[in-house]
Amino acid sequence: MNADASGPRSDASGSQSFRAKSVLFCAECSFENPVSEGWLVVSDGDERTVVCPECGHVADHRTERSAPAPSQPAD
Repeated sequence: MNADASGPRSDASGSQSFRAKSVLFCAECSFENPVSEGWLVVSDGDERTVVCPECGHVADHRTERSAPAPSQPAD
């Protein structure tokens, strides 16, 4: 099942709120924010690690080699 992350969500009171699609969630403490707002991003050479500022959990760790390759336009 695919869900639209930018669509409305209902909270406990039944009211709807909207979340940006680029919100990252911590699996350990439920901290949530866009990567550009609040997450600790550590870059070292070709590696990038995203760390939760609340609990220190590593939410994402990637090397340049593991990032998806950009698609090539068709000739």
